Amino acid sequence: MLEMNRKFARTGPNGYFDIRVFHRSRRAKKDSRFLFKCGCCEGQLEVYYGGDSLEINGVMGSVENWRELLLPLLNMTLPGQEPRKRYRSRASKAKRSGATGKRLSRRAA
Repeated sequence: MLEMNRKFARTGPNGYFDIRVFHRSRRAKKDSRFLFKCGCCEGQLEVYYGGDSLEINGVMGSVENWRELLLPLLNMTLPGQEPRKRYRSRASKAKRSGATGKRLSRRAA
């Protein structure tokens, strides 16, 4: 069994290891990507994005396809877990409070 590297094996408040996130911007012919690494080992997930497509660990699909697959998983609640709270955006809150367009654009910036 591999020995755990204590430098990056940090647990979060939920008791799981924190996921390490790295971002690379577009360079020449290489697309932008996010690299997600496991908090306790060298397991990783690469997400390349550009235009209207996503490539997740070598599987290419449109953004809409990935949305259909992943959003239900992210919105699901586990037994004993409270339903997720849905927060309104700043713009919709400002509209309800009657803020003027000038104040609204300054707030959103």
